[in-house]
Amino acid sequence: MSRQGQNRPVSGQFPPAPPPPPPPPPPAGPPAPRQLRPVVALLLANLGLSVLLTITVLVARHSVVAFQLDHRHVTDPAQRDVLRRSYSVGIWSRVVGNVVLSVVYVFLVRALFRGRRWAYRRVIALGAIGIVALVGVQFTPYPAWMRAEQLLQALVLAALLWFVLRPEVRAHFAPGLPGRNTRRFGRPA
Repeated sequence: MSRQGQNRPVSGQFPPAPPPPPPPPPPAGPPAPRQLRPVVALLLANLGLSVLLTITVLVARHSVVAFQLDHRHVTDPAQRDVLRRSYSVGIWSRVVGNVVLSVVYVFLVRALFRGRRWAYRRVIALGAIGIVALVGVQFTPYPAWMRAEQLLQALVLAALLWFVLRPEVRAHFAPGLPGRNTRRFGRPA
C-alpha cells in the first residue's frame, strides 16, 4: 500500500456522534416578587444607618464617652477610668460588629433573592430583635443625636418587618416551593 492510501480517512465506518443533550433547567420557583425589593432596600438602609452612626461615634468618641461619664455621676477617678475604658471598648466592638454584619448582609440579600426560607426567617428575627434592642438602648446615656438616629433605625426595622410580612413576600418563601427548604450551600433543611 502506498503512503497516500494510509493517510486517507476512513469514511462510513462509524456514524457521527449526536450532539450532547442540553443541561436540564434548574428547578425554579416563582420569580422574586417586586415587594421583595423594599425589604432589601430597608435592610441596606438599616446597615447604612448603623455604619453611619458607627463612623460618627468613632470620630466623636471622646465627647460621647465624656457625655456618658457625666451622666453616670461617678466622681471617683478610678471608677471613671474603668468606665472610660469600657465605653471605648464598646465603641470599637461596634466597629467590628458592623464589619461582620456587612458581610452577613451580602449573603442574606443573596439568599433572599434566591428564595431561601432560612434567610426570610432571619430577616424577621433581625427586625424584631433589632427593634427591641434599639428601644432598650434609649434608656442608656447617649447624646440626643444618637438617640434620634437609633429611633430612626428602629422605624426602618419596623418598616422592614411590615414589608417582609406582606402576603406576597410570605408566599414567595412558602415551605413547599422548590429550593425554599434549602439551607446554605445547597444542604437540605
